Amino acid sequence: MVKRTLNLSNFLFALRASTPIGSNTLRNREQRAYSFGTSRIQTMFPHKEFQAIVLAGGGGSRMTELTHGKHKCLLPIGNVPMIWYPLQLLENTGFKEAIVVVSENMENSVLLSIAKLNLKIKVDIASVEDAEELGTADSIRLIHEKIYTDFLVISCDLIADVDISEVLNLYRKHNASITALLLPTPKVPEDFVTPGPKNKQKPETDLIGIDNETGRLVFLASGSDFEETINISQTLLKRHPNFTLHSKLMDAHLYVIRRWVLDFLMHNKNLTTLKGELLPYIVSKQFSKPPKQCVDDKNTSLVQVNLKEDIYRFAVEKSLDELIRKMSAYNDRSTDLEDGYNGDIIRCYAYIGNGKFGLRANTIQMYHFINTKISEWWNVDNNVQPRLKNVSPTATVHSTQIQGCSIDDNCTISEKTSLRESHLGPNTVIDSKTRVSYSTVMENVTIKQGCVIQNCILCNCCFIEEGTELKDCIVGPQHTVTAGSQHSREVLTDPDKLIEI
Repeated sequence: MVKRTLNLSNFLFALRASTPIGSNTLRNREQRAYSFGTSRIQTMFPHKEFQAIVLAGGGGSRMTELTHGKHKCLLPIGNVPMIWYPLQLLENTGFKEAIVVVSENMENSVLLSIAKLNLKIKVDIASVEDAEELGTADSIRLIHEKIYTDFLVISCDLIADVDISEVLNLYRKHNASITALLLPTPKVPEDFVTPGPKNKQKPETDLIGIDNETGRLVFLASGSDFEETINISQTLLKRHPNFTLHSKLMDAHLYVIRRWVLDFLMHNKNLTTLKGELLPYIVSKQFSKPPKQCVDDKNTSLVQVNLKEDIYRFAVEKSLDELIRKMSAYNDRSTDLEDGYNGDIIRCYAYIGNGKFGLRANTIQMYHFINTKISEWWNVDNNVQPRLKNVSPTATVHSTQIQGCSIDDNCTISEKTSLRESHLGPNTVIDSKTRVSYSTVMENVTIKQGCVIQNCILCNCCFIEEGTELKDCIVGPQHTVTAGSQHSREVLTDPDKLIEI
């Protein structure tokens, strides 16, 4: 199969041969050619130049009340496990295969769960020892032998309605080093109550600088790194004088990454995370120049140089790409006639999914919020989402008072029971004269008669005895709530499992 670069290169050379060099017509045609060429190649060879990697080994450290008895990637959202969402997103984009990175102790559970989802995408489970304790860059590094092309990384907790092909096309168009997906920060209503004790902790804010004309990602840092002032380098301001510093965009943890970045990562083990360390580092290196020793002697031994500073040992532009860039009148800016991309070999871009919903279900608040919104955001009648269903055919439902609920396999719902805007996992049993509203009920949960459950999360195998009233609570796995008790804004679990927030 002919590589993408060669196809696009021939297309551009033919274009130049028929158009006067330096003319405005040539520049406009070349700009259109990049877009046309990449979309045409995508049709011919759908995503064969990319591998897809789903990071699903995280332990859910910010939601341990839920993940103590269940792996984070298998937590139910609607009536499907969390990992279904990134996999179906890849499948809908045209990916035929995906590598799913999990911890060794999760492998069998994840395999069984995925097998039940009826996905067409072929899944290769890559188990990593103690993945819960590793950073995302560490996990990628440990499976490097499976990665042989440019690749796309997506987190298992990304729940979004986006067109990944647009991110891929932006990456192709500019021959980028990394392209990141950004989404508007989810707006949580002021009256939304997260189950469990009150938590005043504010969500993390990212400061993301994007060139207004080119979409170039020029600045990335956590808002907590700054107090009152932000220092911007003179080089950045000179090259990108017109950029916007965003504070209300969410890094979706979906990246398209050039293969040489993995080579660099293999030789720089100090970088352990993608979002927190690797991406900010590479974004900042766009505006530096190769060390003199790299320019003068490319055969210098890697042992003789500082690997952390020597990213240009790996960021080597292909000779054909370099020739095209130097000969072409194409410019990624309309404000000057300088060389395209300022001659930068390292180039990072951001695709903003405006008008699309999305969030990362990596906290209890976001997990509960997406469960309250999933039925609204995901149309259950849409053929693109075939797994989201209202009532399983194997469920036994005697109640007529059900509104906006999903009821999974083998559930038993007694008569005179009221269910509203809730998700019930497999094998749930709810006795008569019980009311459940705005709640997530996981698998094998039993709720006896006369209970009132409002805005709660009930974890696997918990048992709610008769006459119990729960409001805004989390009930831990296998925990029994005693009959007739009343609880509000609590985490109910065994004393040795109680987590203070």
